Amino acid sequence: MSGGMRALERGNYGDAEKLFRAAIREAAKAKDSGNKKAVGMMLDSLEGLGGALRGQKRYADAERVVRESLQLLEMATTDSDPKYSLTLNNLGLLLTEEKKFKEAEETHRKALTLREKYDGPPRRNFAVSLLNLGVLLYEQGDVVESEPFFNQARGILSKIPIAELTQSDFDNILMCDHNLGLIYTEQKKYDDAELRFKAAIAFTEKLKGENHPDLILYLQSYANLLRLINRAPLAARVEARIKRIRDGMR
Repeated sequence: MSGGMRALERGNYGDAEKLFRAAIREAAKAKDSGNKKAVGMMLDSLEGLGGALRGQKRYADAERVVRESLQLLEMATTDSDPKYSLTLNNLGLLLTEEKKFKEAEETHRKALTLREKYDGPPRRNFAVSLLNLGVLLYEQGDVVESEPFFNQARGILSKIPIAELTQSDFDNILMCDHNLGLIYTEQKKYDDAELRFKAAIAFTEKLKGENHPDLILYLQSYANLLRLINRAPLAARVEARIKRIRDGMR
């Protein structure tokens, strides 16, 4: 199991798959011998295997593994167990990768309902489910319905003390700001869009510096907005900054 995790972290997905499959076999033996920890071992190994398969873009295989985890959880625990909503969330992401959008939405909504009910402070898992559902709706073209999910997710994450924010929290806040900027642009709420793009840029500068490659996405979206609202001189300065960052990457 630990070897599989190390391989997964290194991106050696083929090796990780072999090690997790071996861990699953060992967990099955432990279950047969009456080991009370066997179910937890099996669930952890299945989760790792799903990640390894997803890393290889074998989404259908990963989906089968995640569904096996769900079946095991349904027999072993209640829907208040965080592992249950996490596994639903992972299944929703896989279904999205497979373009099974209707089923993905149903699955994300189920995970969201459970996390709204059971996720304790600071409720970051609830925020993640809000964000995932917002992304799914936005990518299907449902701009109006996606907006409140991003706003609610950002509201939750922004209340977490900065010293307690994880890297994933930072990334999710940036995703909320950027997606809201895109939404407001489509809705012709240009002032709101500019505020969100500038927030994403400022937050990235604070976290990673003024020349970090991650700025390019947010700067480009901001430049596109500026072109749209006929502020070409400022757009040109933003585009020149993008070029400087790219040149520094060579």
